[in-house]
Amino acid sequence: MEGAAASAEGLRYAEYARAPTGAGKGQAELDRGLARTMIALGLGVATVAFAGRYAFRVWKPLEEAITEAAKRISTS
Repeated sequence: MEGAAASAEGLRYAEYARAPTGAGKGQAELDRGLARTMIALGLGVATVAFAGRYAFRVWKPLEEAITEAAKRISTS
């Protein structure tokens, strides 16, 4: 019974266990790499969203100016 309790405690507090050492990377290193990737992806999406928002705000006045210039060119 004592062995089962010890293994249950080990599973319960698995985040405090040491990462395995050896030839491969530990789970903590993989998690850090995934976290960095997700942060970079999130920042990229935010950048695209802000650029798109700015482009849509600027597009309306530019559309009118381009349309007027095209009309002037076609009438001359």
